[in-house]
Amino acid sequence: MSASPAKNAAPHTRLDASYLESLFQGAGLAIVACETDGAIVAYNAKAAQLFRNDPNCEAATPVRALFPPAERDAFDERLERCRTALEAVEFRTQFGGSGPDPVEYFVLLTPVIESDGALRGISLWFRDISTQVRMRRDLRHRERLTTLGELCGAMAHHYNNLLCCIATSIEYAMNMNTMTAMRRSLLRAGDAVGRASDITQQLLAFAQADHRATDLCDLTEIVLYFFDENEPRLARQHIELELDWQRIPACPVPREQILIVLNNLVDNAREAMPGGGTLTVTLARRDEHSACLSITDSGGGMDADNFEHLFQPFYTTKGELVSGTGRNAGMGLAVVHGLINEMQGTITASNVPGRGARFDIVLPLNEQA
Repeated sequence: MSASPAKNAAPHTRLDASYLESLFQGAGLAIVACETDGAIVAYNAKAAQLFRNDPNCEAATPVRALFPPAERDAFDERLERCRTALEAVEFRTQFGGSGPDPVEYFVLLTPVIESDGALRGISLWFRDISTQVRMRRDLRHRERLTTLGELCGAMAHHYNNLLCCIATSIEYAMNMNTMTAMRRSLLRAGDAVGRASDITQQLLAFAQADHRATDLCDLTEIVLYFFDENEPRLARQHIELELDWQRIPACPVPREQILIVLNNLVDNAREAMPGGGTLTVTLARRDEHSACLSITDSGGGMDADNFEHLFQPFYTTKGELVSGTGRNAGMGLAVVHGLINEMQGTITASNVPGRGARFDIVLPLNEQA
């Protein structure tokens, strides 16, 4: 049975020029319509309000002129991608607001395609995301304050234990009658001082994660350098190194920070394989915008209960904080996590069936480096 003519006709009678014009003008987002070359054709009321003091918001003006000069080359690249791939492309920018902070906008470049598939023009949709950005920033600030409070509490507790150990050992040494007993007490005090020094160095690295190093190097270069230098040390502990790397675009990283990351992860892997084993390192392109560095050991893996706390400062699965006999302060993975975050990357941990623990570091690529 065919559909009735009235039902087919109703939508078409409403989608006339005036109706489409009211949709365009009444949209809740600022919309700018352009020719295929980016010349402005029309804009709606929201766009007129957004660019009311901008002389570039006129017909036949290149739409790139609406954006800050420093962002125009990046915008041109997005416009060309939208024009050639015939797909929506995202862009993020800022415009000066009435307050002290600029207003952030999410811009969606959308191709306008004819019924025969030909490109007729480009439309730009502007959405104000300042509120969401501010909320995310405030949330990150609160999370940092919470983390800082936890860190200070754990640090105070741990340093208090070390100071008590030092004071007790010195008191014992002063009351001992034999040189051997005095030496043993002083050695315990010296060991506690050494542990305090190790924690201080880790804390410095953790704090310096907020400051970008100017000494940048390529990720591939520094990974190959690090494992070339450390392979003899691993071999002495009967650990075989399997290094598998693929050619990836330049990925600039701060040299000293990435060395700290690699050193802490490899130290963890060595401790997981006291009798020797295999350390597998892979470096490859993850997707169009990122690379992945994976470090896998052949140890016993990690307890599932520890995953939740793995990157917390002063958390260790080795029991050394309780016994006070080891030098590990539980800061290694917390430092790694902080440094990778400052590199705009992510780090995750997992167990590989039949192998051991695996850490995956994902870092953004810089195609123009």
